[in-house]
Amino acid sequence: MSLLAQADTDGPVLPDYGFSDNGVLDEFYVPFGDWMSQAIDWILSDLRWLLSAVKWPFTTLNDLLVRDIMEPVSWFWVVVAFFVIGTLARNVRVGSFAAVALTFCGLLGPQYWTATIETIGFVVVAVFLCVVIGIPVGILCARVDAAWRIVRPVLDAMQVVHAFVYMLPFIAFFGLGNVGATIVTMAFALPPLVRLTNLGVRQVPADVVEACRAYGAAEWRVLTDVQLPLARAAIMTGVNQTLLLAISMLGIAAIMGAQGLGGLLFGAISRQSVTEGVAAGLAFYLVAVVFDRISQPEGTQSGGLIRRVQRAWNLRRHPEALLQAQPVTAANIATPSGADSGHHPTAGRLAPLSAGERRAILVTAAGGVLTALSVLFVWNSNAGFLSAFGRVSDLQRPGEAFVGLSASGGSWFAILALFAGLFIVTASGAARLAPSRGPRLFAVDCVVIVSLAMLVMMSGYLLARPADSAVDYSTGVGVWLALAGAVVASLGSLQWIWAAPHVAIRPLSAKIGWGRIAAAVFAAATLAVAAVSAWSFDERDPAVTGIVAETTDSTRVIIDGISSAGAGLGIWAFVAGLAGLGAALVAAGVFGCDESRQWRWSSITAGAGVGAACIGLAWVSTQVRSADSGYVSGIGSFLAIAGGLTLTATTASVLREFRRAEVYDTEVTEGYDIKACSADEDTTAEAAVSQ
Repeated sequence: MSLLAQADTDGPVLPDYGFSDNGVLDEFYVPFGDWMSQAIDWILSDLRWLLSAVKWPFTTLNDLLVRDIMEPVSWFWVVVAFFVIGTLARNVRVGSFAAVALTFCGLLGPQYWTATIETIGFVVVAVFLCVVIGIPVGILCARVDAAWRIVRPVLDAMQVVHAFVYMLPFIAFFGLGNVGATIVTMAFALPPLVRLTNLGVRQVPADVVEACRAYGAAEWRVLTDVQLPLARAAIMTGVNQTLLLAISMLGIAAIMGAQGLGGLLFGAISRQSVTEGVAAGLAFYLVAVVFDRISQPEGTQSGGLIRRVQRAWNLRRHPEALLQAQPVTAANIATPSGADSGHHPTAGRLAPLSAGERRAILVTAAGGVLTALSVLFVWNSNAGFLSAFGRVSDLQRPGEAFVGLSASGGSWFAILALFAGLFIVTASGAARLAPSRGPRLFAVDCVVIVSLAMLVMMSGYLLARPADSAVDYSTGVGVWLALAGAVVASLGSLQWIWAAPHVAIRPLSAKIGWGRIAAAVFAAATLAVAAVSAWSFDERDPAVTGIVAETTDSTRVIIDGISSAGAGLGIWAFVAGLAGLGAALVAAGVFGCDESRQWRWSSITAGAGVGAACIGLAWVSTQVRSADSGYVSGIGSFLAIAGGLTLTATTASVLREFRRAEVYDTEVTEGYDIKACSADEDTTAEAAVSQ
């Protein structure tokens, strides 16, 4: 029997069930799926003009942004554009991170830059159209209650129904590709923007709106001059949540045939390719973090991307909770007045430089100059050094000499040394001219970190082993000059930090920082694992390289960080980690909780961590720059970077609390020194009591 449809006479004859049997349900057939199929067929045949009109903005915007603007432009200018956007929208740190992250995405492999551009275009188009539609609809709902009563159940349905449910009709209407994927993404990501815009406008104080109207302002002036500016925080929160939800939908968009990093990731999963999957996943994550950091409104909850996406997902039906006041914690307590510029909140002036500090600054600057100039001298001759491991042509270069910046010379070790030397010189000059008046990055603890990191990196470079086949290799004067500069800068900066009068903005804990110690132990363990892990994979033809594989795969040679067949850089990264662990024990208060001691030894710990990370980073970058096809750096170098940065991160909570101390001059205290004044007052009080 059939309901609202003709009986299926060609189907099998079903047995005669009783009314209470489950099988009786099979005797009835509600052809809902057939109805929807017929509706789709009718739309495709008779409303194709409407589908073309809907498809036009998506196709046009995507082609304009990706095909006509971003793809023809050099990657360099795209990175610069994101640096400018991040700096203007947030700050220089966000802009710099966006530039570095996008550059790294392009270095992950062939076609990754194109996939990154396609992903950026997809997200920008989806969020832009959500903004164009969502903000006006939200404003309408806020000002017209009847509109809100109609729109609200639609928003509920858009958020409750899973994307897989309405994915198939859009594929039927628009086919596989970016258009259908963008529409599905919009359907999922649009509701929070509408809800928060509506809420933000409604929460504008009624007395402010009435006052504006009382002065004769037209309604459009009330909206543009009062309601929208006061609702800006809620609207920007809605834009950010829409972006996060759009990012979370990129996986489903890839299933629908959308191009970009999501497509690469989906393809890697289909082929079960770990290499492609991890690289695409990392690029996917970096692009998502860039968008999230740029779009975050000031004063919102911070946190990692995964946590923020999870929060957006959990509150997608009730995004109003995002505007509720957050509990006061140590993380969101306002910084005391003047803290950012190095001033203590009480009246006074920054402590002037002592004679010892001036001498230490000059010594430190001299070390930075030596290191920066070292890259212009010869670092090696007759053969490449670290580049010879990955490039066969560098094994024998008789009669040739290579300066630090050459790919066959110091390469990225020299480049990092150059950057470090220039930073030390700049920071020393800024401190000499105006102590603690410049950026926090130029503070003495940062100079110590960079100087020690340079010393660790150059020591590792000098102690590294050359390739076995590079028998005529000889070290040039540039390496020794760089090492001498690192030693001088380190000694000078350590003398400087021991003479610098710095105090904590907030009192540090008087207890031993066991959590920091545990993190430092974990970092040292990571560096130990890095040392015994693979630092290079050589799949070149043994007939060309002369290296015979010792593994089960006769075409691959795997060399770890301690093997005599490799450079042995893993050993020195681990030694740096052990030194950093020892310094971390002092910095955590094991030998006393003096605040100045914790600060100074935290700087030393961070210097060791950054140095270990620089060893891994310079090795990877050197091989990326010069290695032959078939030779790649291994996971050990990546673990060295991760372990070094983890060790550095254990010191962040202490270092960010310290600023240069303040003193009180005659202008502030009317001719009296505060300490002397206090002593006089105590003496006077005691005399009064005795009388």
